[in-house]
Amino acid sequence: MKFFNYLAAFLLFSIAFVFYRFVFQNAVNVPYFDDYAYLEYIIKFTDAPTFQAFLQALEFKHNGHGVITAKLAFWVDYLLTGQVNYRTLILAGSLLVAILFGYFWKVLSVNKLPFYFVFPVGLFLFTPAYHENIFWAAALWQYTASFVVGIITYYLLAVPKWGTLAGAIVGGYLLTYTNGNGLFGMYVGLLMPLLQYRYRAALVWLLACILTTVAFYWYYPFGFGSLNQDKSFKNSLLTLLSFFGAGASYLRGRLPEVAVLGGAITLALLTLASWVGGTFVVSVFRQRSKELSTFSRPTILTFFTKQPENLSLLALLAWLLITGLGVATARAGQALETPARYMIYSVMAMVALYSTLLILVPQKVRNFVAVGMTLFGGLFFLGTYLFAAPEVVNFRNSLVADALSLRAHGRVSGKLETMTNSVTKKYFDESVQRKMYVLPLDTSLTIPTTRADTTKLSVVPFTHQVDTLPAYGGILIQKIANSSIAIDQSQAKNALFVLLTNDSTSYISAARLTPSHDRKAFLKTRNYFKEGFEAWVFQDNVLPGTYQLGLLYHENGQNRIVYTSEKLVVKNYGK
Repeated sequence: MKFFNYLAAFLLFSIAFVFYRFVFQNAVNVPYFDDYAYLEYIIKFTDAPTFQAFLQALEFKHNGHGVITAKLAFWVDYLLTGQVNYRTLILAGSLLVAILFGYFWKVLSVNKLPFYFVFPVGLFLFTPAYHENIFWAAALWQYTASFVVGIITYYLLAVPKWGTLAGAIVGGYLLTYTNGNGLFGMYVGLLMPLLQYRYRAALVWLLACILTTVAFYWYYPFGFGSLNQDKSFKNSLLTLLSFFGAGASYLRGRLPEVAVLGGAITLALLTLASWVGGTFVVSVFRQRSKELSTFSRPTILTFFTKQPENLSLLALLAWLLITGLGVATARAGQALETPARYMIYSVMAMVALYSTLLILVPQKVRNFVAVGMTLFGGLFFLGTYLFAAPEVVNFRNSLVADALSLRAHGRVSGKLETMTNSVTKKYFDESVQRKMYVLPLDTSLTIPTTRADTTKLSVVPFTHQVDTLPAYGGILIQKIANSSIAIDQSQAKNALFVLLTNDSTSYISAARLTPSHDRKAFLKTRNYFKEGFEAWVFQDNVLPGTYQLGLLYHENGQNRIVYTSEKLVVKNYGK
């Protein structure tokens, strides 16, 4: 027994080390989409003439979501360092993963299970699976933070004391203002005192839920309420399967596995909800029946209510189910998908159900469950570095290109144009001017200022394609692709960039390298990519003109520029 515990501890330390090393290598101090809005919030916090004005800015909804927790995280970062530093926010926020792991460890330990049973939990949590909820600071402090706030709230609510109930109410308020599903999470908490037959506490909690709801919707921008999706049972079912089954995409990158895992998780959650809910209703009728002189609590209810950790785990599962059903109703898609920002829900559902199953089944079955989950978790862990890690590296390189473009042109590079929004541009420029945010400067990587030498052009085969992204009324993009170019991958910061150069200026865009997805090759070389890349030029990122295409190899701290014979014509398509 001790041997397996020590082995599990060593392997968990190794897994966590690899994960945090990966986070340290790829976290950059460059904003992405919603990150820009927090610069506006910091300015408004700083310039608030009164405390009431500060509270109003803190409560102000962001795209229809209350994000007080994220705003406070950014504000604390600014107060401690004098600047908004997205890298610091990512590194600090990644520690939330350790808190989530510690929670499941606590759940298993209070049920007197050996330490090695928690090993599969680490295989799922200490991975880049939910990379958008780690490497995108705003998403991290909404999605990942919401689970931490949620489990703390549920634990406090499960402890039958009025003092912890007060703490849970504060946590529930923060949960509502952490992520879009926070209000669901607070109402789910009502089940906990009811299952404990603490009816006065349940009434107080319900009152707190109502007051929080009123406060949340008092200044709510209701224009964000409808997404105009085509509602149907089929679309909702596909969305629900995608929501819970997305983690299976890391096995082979295929959608059938997503449907199978999503169906299994959904069925398990619905079965558990029906079992516990039905048993509770029957127990209430039995308790109030005059024909029964004695009343014994049903076994399943006793099991979940005997420890605060168990009851909080049940609430977490209920919250996941309600969130999944809510997404399937409000954001129904038309196909199986694996949206990166929702991946954390699939991961949390897997580890929460695993923990629940372990403490429900007999002792002789637990080892089989743990072995099976370890094998599945091992494939999942490896798959995340095959499928998710390349996405992270490409994302990091695009942010590096953004920093170069923002410094040179005052606009972003390889993504949907953010700086065309006059409000965003105004507050970004002001934050830079006031040194509330400082663009990172890598002296070894700059946009070349010299013109391309047309006497020394290399022949590099490119393919060109014009496409439209169905976002914000349609965004025109020009895709530049190559299937043979490769870079040295021996160092984490090595990258490839595409240059667009003419007589007056140069633009830079990160090359999106082609992931390998070959397990044997990855285990042998540790390389994420094979030959080839694709770069996107968005309609608003580059001024109209004819540009010479070049390649900037940033390898081992050195730059090598290759100008090609290819040219790209950027037209003024307008909007």
